[in-house]
Amino acid sequence: NNYSCVYSFQAFNSGDPMANENLIRIQRISGKLTRLFMILTICTPMLILFYWLFFNQLSAGFKVGLPVDLNQLLPYSTLSLAFLISFLPGAVAIYGLITLQELFGLYEKAIVFSVNNVNCYRRLGHTLIYWVVAKFISIPLLSLVLTFNHPPGKRTLALGISSSEIATLITGIIVVVISWVMNEACKLNDEQAYTV
Repeated sequence: NNYSCVYSFQAFNSGDPMANENLIRIQRISGKLTRLFMILTICTPMLILFYWLFFNQLSAGFKVGLPVDLNQLLPYSTLSLAFLISFLPGAVAIYGLITLQELFGLYEKAIVFSVNNVNCYRRLGHTLIYWVVAKFISIPLLSLVLTFNHPPGKRTLALGISSSEIATLITGIIVVVISWVMNEACKLNDEQAYTV
């Protein structure tokens, strides 16, 4: 892109003290969210690792979201493979958290409408789409790995997609389209700014 469209919060400042206070509050909250997403980015892979590392010690309540029911101890070879498979959607989540960190970092700097903002929204839309694809791939793989040591006829292959994942996919597509519209609006504004 050979254009640069940048608006800051200050561009909308009309001198109203209340508006100034709101803008400062937005920047402050954005700064806190930036740091929160930074912490979550670091914690996400650690949580996935600890989950599978201590899987055999977990109570049944922590195993509800798995594609298969388990009531036996699993060998560490199985847990290692399960960790790698789980890291597929985990990596997508980390990508999304890094993108959110960048987006709110822009808001913290009072940049609300720029090419970088547009790119962040596009990446967030792609993150939602990638998340659905990663879940669709990881669920059958995880079910196979977790039941691999079962006797023949007792192994499970779980397939399917839930209504929440369909909603996530549609939301991702909508966000990508919105980012496309924002990108075109940014181009249009840049062209008008240079029109004499």
